[in-house]
Amino acid sequence: MIEPAISQSPSERLALLYRLSQTLNSSLDLDEVLNRVMDEVITTMHAERGFVMLADPSAYPHQAASHRYTIQVARGMDQHSLESPEFQVSRGIVERVFQEGKPLLTNNAQDDDRFNARESVRLLGLRSILCAPLIVKEQVKGIVYVDNRIQAGIFTQADSELLSVIAANSAVAIENARLFRETQSKLETLRLLYEIGADLASSLDVGEVLETALQRVQAILQTEAASILTIEGDELVFQVALGEHSEQVKPFRIPRTQGIAGWVIENRQSALVNDVQKDPRFYTVMDAESGFVTRSLMAAPLICNDNAIGVIEVFNKPGGFAPSDLEMLSTIASSAAIAIENARLYQAAVEKGRMERELQVARRVQVSLLPLAKPDLPGWEFAAHWQPAREVAGDYYDFIHLADGQIGIVVADVMDKGMPAALFMAFARSVIRASMDVELTPLQGILHANRLICTDSSYSSFITLFYAQLNPGSGELLYINAGHNPPLLYRSQDGTLQRLGASGIPLGIDEDTQYTQQSITLNPGDLILLYTDGITDATDDQDDPFSIERLETLITHSASQSAAQILDSVGEAIEQHTRSQPLDDDVTLVVIKRSPAETLQKDSA
Repeated sequence: MIEPAISQSPSERLALLYRLSQTLNSSLDLDEVLNRVMDEVITTMHAERGFVMLADPSAYPHQAASHRYTIQVARGMDQHSLESPEFQVSRGIVERVFQEGKPLLTNNAQDDDRFNARESVRLLGLRSILCAPLIVKEQVKGIVYVDNRIQAGIFTQADSELLSVIAANSAVAIENARLFRETQSKLETLRLLYEIGADLASSLDVGEVLETALQRVQAILQTEAASILTIEGDELVFQVALGEHSEQVKPFRIPRTQGIAGWVIENRQSALVNDVQKDPRFYTVMDAESGFVTRSLMAAPLICNDNAIGVIEVFNKPGGFAPSDLEMLSTIASSAAIAIENARLYQAAVEKGRMERELQVARRVQVSLLPLAKPDLPGWEFAAHWQPAREVAGDYYDFIHLADGQIGIVVADVMDKGMPAALFMAFARSVIRASMDVELTPLQGILHANRLICTDSSYSSFITLFYAQLNPGSGELLYINAGHNPPLLYRSQDGTLQRLGASGIPLGIDEDTQYTQQSITLNPGDLILLYTDGITDATDDQDDPFSIERLETLITHSASQSAAQILDSVGEAIEQHTRSQPLDDDVTLVVIKRSPAETLQKDSA
């Protein structure tokens, strides 16, 4: 049988308190201090069992007082005892001490009106109970509790007073140790944040960096799993996942509005949930399909430039998460969001640079496909200009030297822009050149080229084309207009203009289409202007196109000039009209002019 505590003299009590003070304040390790407090109280009070409870920082204000504190250390009680109905009696006593901030003593709970109505008191025979608050700066930070289930009256009022003094000393020691642990924790957090920041800044491989950062977070929080998800369209996609079921989790895509992660992104707020089964936001599908069991989680949004780009989550910390954990996770999320955005911008810059280099190479290749020089034929002037709206173009022109000294002239426009148009242009140019070399007439060549383009092209596009075959000696020009802008024919004899309209549809649409070959003769002083719609469609700042009418007027007024001068006149007019705005479409111009008779006579003389 446990005997009542022996009455002590004032000097003995002072000596005891001094010894306790020395013992309690000789360490700043919170666990060690708590254990010393518990051992000293059990020994001093001659108690059968007891425990110390402290404030739980993860609890919410609306919870009952006793539920806002957790047991830190216990003696004479196993886990089963702590969860038993008997412990609920202690909870009732603890509740009163928390609320009143005063010690509580009952010599026999069986006869005490405050507690004997409880069924567990009668059934389990709980008798002597003593409980004192741990008060720091007038705030109850916890309680120290001891009891005896066998003997009544083992605790006296003197014991209650002594326990209150011990509790006061213990409270200071516990608070100092707690503050020290909190400081150490903050220092560790700062160290972790520094290391994570250094990791995030050390590499632009975002996958590697985020996995390293997440490993550090998981290690310091001692969680079972962690993940980082980013927004892709209407879904959240795993970028990094750590934990036992990470490989099963990674392939999943979560609707961005679902689950706690979706709520965090939608509201751009962090979340701490220590019992997900009681939270209606919890997305149960992931656990059901992956086999992972989520008990608690924290989530923080990844926000960059005021936009939520994803979420970082950690799962199942032993004992639950605390607000300080969430604060740390939110800070890490801020750094991670910046790292993700920087890596994305870097990758975009790298990709843009690669594309620009490829486009520069493609432009050089495309320029090399254009004629190196204009035909040099007595009595004839040729001028040409090619200007892509982008790095590469779907427009092109060509001069093909044929048998018997004849010249093939091509101006064409692929119905697309950029790289696809440039690739199709190169393909079409090769086909047209090859077709004109093997066929006898322009018509036969165009029919052959159209069949090849329709048959061999896997790219669903087509090309408008004006092809002319010039006999320099006679001035005869055979031509086919495959859906192209009508070239302008100027007659010097009467100063009239004629549009050479279409004689068939663009190449690449129908392999069985038929074209009409037409013939004109260019006399001395006559000229023909071939162009693409980048000329006539060029707009000013009021979206007014340059138009074919303006082009016709310009040609009429400048027809007496040389081919090169006419080309320059058109370029200057376009520049003045658009006021040097960037072109929306590729521009190609070819001027063919037969020298006037007087020029030929001067040259002959």
